Amino acid sequence: MRIGLLRCDDIFEDLRPEYSGYHQLFTNLFAATGDESVEFTDLPVYQGTFPSAPDEYDAWLITGSARGVYEDEPWIRSLLDLVRDLDVARAPTLGVCFGHQAIAQALGGRVERVDTWGIGNRAARITRRESWMTPGHDEVGIFYSHRDQVLDLPSGGRVVATADHCPVAALAVGDHMLGIQAHPEFDPHYADVLYRGRYTGTRLQEVLDDALSTLDAPLHRVDVATWMLRFIRGL
Repeated sequence: MRIGLLRCDDIFEDLRPEYSGYHQLFTNLFAATGDESVEFTDLPVYQGTFPSAPDEYDAWLITGSARGVYEDEPWIRSLLDLVRDLDVARAPTLGVCFGHQAIAQALGGRVERVDTWGIGNRAARITRRESWMTPGHDEVGIFYSHRDQVLDLPSGGRVVATADHCPVAALAVGDHMLGIQAHPEFDPHYADVLYRGRYTGTRLQEVLDDALSTLDAPLHRVDVATWMLRFIRGL
């Protein structure tokens, strides 16, 4: 399966020597599922590189970003236009964090920055059991890193998972678009380095300490990646 990686940022600088970038992170994640058929092509949309057609690849994955989907940037406007084109074409599409929010924003939902810091390995409870959720779990632990949240669903959207800090932890639109607020591509070491490097300052110390206390909590990132692959394959 050929997946167009709609890359919306670079990863944290301190992690680049070990993890390279989003292309390597997602390649490693999906390889861990045992599926060797997935091949990513990097499309840095934040630098203005966009696909020529919704069917150029078998499926799409929109990455995270430090930017907000509500920001008035040319590339963000173009990305939201692309999401709408992918929706019309019913192209299999995954969104992670910023990508999850982009799906909502593009299709009539509402995304805003909230007071709650969403960091750490947090449990997302499944609210709708769907066929692609195999292996089955009532809740899944995944790492988060965000303050923006989907507050209103997009047209035709449904909540499939919720978390204590984030009511719309995952959403789906039809059988072709799946958004996940968390970062299944983060492993514990990645999250540790990212949190210590990004969440600094006295006022965030309690938030950081709490997030670091979750590094060894049960993690279901590979199972969630399996769900993502099953979803875009229509299983």
